[in-house]
This record gives sequence, structure tokens and C-alpha cells, in this order.
Amino acid sequence: MIKIALIDDHELVLQGLYERLKREEKFEIVGAFTEVSELLLCLKYKEVDVLVADLMLKDSHGFDLVIEINQMAIETPKVILLSGFYETMLHKRALDIGVKAFLPKESSYEELISTIFNVYKGNQVIPETLIEDNKRYLLTETELQVLRLISEEFSNERIAKELFISRRTVDSHVSNICSKLNVSSRVGAVREAFKLNLL
Repeated sequence: MIKIALIDDHELVLQGLYERLKREEKFEIVGAFTEVSELLLCLKYKEVDVLVADLMLKDSHGFDLVIEINQMAIETPKVILLSGFYETMLHKRALDIGVKAFLPKESSYEELISTIFNVYKGNQVIPETLIEDNKRYLLTETELQVLRLISEEFSNERIAKELFISRRTVDSHVSNICSKLNVSSRVGAVREAFKLNLL
């Protein structure tokens, strides 16, 4: 049996989730909560394999809740966050703090149930769009160094001297950086890099 806890500060949403998931014979719903304090109490005393949580809670943000759970002296559950906002950097942050899956609220119950089984087995559920974006944002260590120097207004010639590489190599790095960040200029690259916390 997969032991599941649910938290959502909207009673109707919570009730719907509870009613649907408890019909699955391999699921046991340990608790369904609208209050963070009640959920934390439950996690302290009951075994929970998977937590399905809303990202925007009344008294807490889902990310803060995950961080708080990670700091508790308990066997932490695998967390699935549900959100009405579904943008890449939000999802990336969720994965960085240990969330196993981040589903848009438009997902079907079938998708949620499949995700619960997946994360229970230890998998992370990562959407195609995020994998594509990560490929795009994957700058090499040298490209990051070049980007840092661009942000300090170094010319390509000065960057070449600073990093002991040829001017042509620097030009090539700058071109790759712009391509990966989907921008057309050095200024655009720096602006995008700050947005993505690369600098």
C-alpha cells in the first residue's frame, strides 16, 4: 500500500482529491489537510510515502513547506506539488529542493495517479519542456566564465587575454552562449543570465 497525505487549503479541491484517490486499491489516504500545522503533526507521528500538496497554500508557500519537512527529523515523504503556475524556472526550483514531481492543476486524475506510482518507485517526473529548456541553459564552465566577464564589460579581446585563449575561441563561446540563451547580443545574454540566476 502507498500511504498518501494530501494538503490543499481549498476544501472542495481537497475533498475531490481525497474521494478520487481513496478509490485506488493500492492507495491508503493517511490524512487530508487544509492546515500546514495539522499536516506537520501527521508527518511527525504517521508514516507517509507520498505527499500531494498545493503550491500556493494559505499560510505557506509549497516550497517553504518542502524545506520545513526536509528539516524535520523524520523519514521525509516524496513530494508532488500541484500548481496553477507552470513555468520552467518554478519547476527547476522545485526539483532543486527535492520535489519529485510538479504537475499543472489541469492534469487529469490518471496523470496524477501515474505520477504517484512513479515517485513512489523513486523516479522524478520531469516534463519534456523542462528537459529541452535544461539542454538550452546548460552552459559549460568556460562559457559561464566568459559570461561573467561579459557582464563586467570585458571586450572579447580582453576576455581572451584573461582566460589565456584565442580571440577566435572567445568569439565562438559568445556565439554558443547567445544561441543557448536564445538571444542575439552580449547585452541580451547578460540580461537573460541574470533572469536565470546564472550570474
